[in-house]
Amino acid sequence: MNTEAPIRTIMTTQMITIKPEDTLLKLEEILDSNPIHHVLVTESRNLVGIVSKNDVMKWMRKAMDGLVSKDRSNVLVKDIMTKDPLTVDCDDSIGLAADIFLANKFHSLPVIDGDELVGIITNHDLIRYCFS
Repeated sequence: MNTEAPIRTIMTTQMITIKPEDTLLKLEEILDSNPIHHVLVTESRNLVGIVSKNDVMKWMRKAMDGLVSKDRSNVLVKDIMTKDPLTVDCDDSIGLAADIFLANKFHSLPVIDGDELVGIITNHDLIRYCFS
């Protein structure tokens, strides 16, 4: 296994994105109908955030505790997403991505090429790479 190989060799380029103004209902539909745990949030093709199944679960716990409205049609993605997420460059090493995952307990990172969003790398991508 070559940890110096660039992230571009294992990243996912078929990204599913959502807008910050979309509702939690739309996000849940995307997560339920695709084998993914993270959705990139974009505005005019620019990355503005990332949202995960875990973020949805956190919101649900707050709703159950009466801390937020239970009406998912009124909750916007921008209200539960992680804003301005840490990113990696497609030419950064796979080892760097692994180090970031371990140091921060992240499960995914958006991948950029210059200023352009080009993919996402997840801990699943790293595991698949290690065992291929």
